[in-house]
Amino acid sequence: MRKNIRIENPLAGAGFTSRNRAKRFVARGLAQWIEFGVSIRFLRDPRDHRDAAARKQVDTTRYWYERAAHTGMAQLAELANLPMVTPHVLLGMGQRKGASRHTFLATQGV
Repeated sequence: MRKNIRIENPLAGAGFTSRNRAKRFVARGLAQWIEFGVSIRFLRDPRDHRDAAARKQVDTTRYWYERAAHTGMAQLAELANLPMVTPHVLLGMGQRKGASRHTFLATQGV
């Protein structure tokens, strides 16, 4: 039996676990052996909400990207839902100019 066991469908991390942890996962019913002593596969736990929560977050992000792409210039409320580091570049305000509160208010016509 190998010291490191490969995980076929890791939830997060490197995709390997120790032999003892693999045995505990199988004993608790969270995983099953694919090849005994070589690799395991996690089973879906109905109480585990992480997969559904991650999928919902991805769908929300995709929705706001699509909305911003198809409506032209995104509004401030839509920009609040987009993960971005440099909103001033997106808005075409120059590369060195920061997107401050005054800049956003100026683009809104306030």
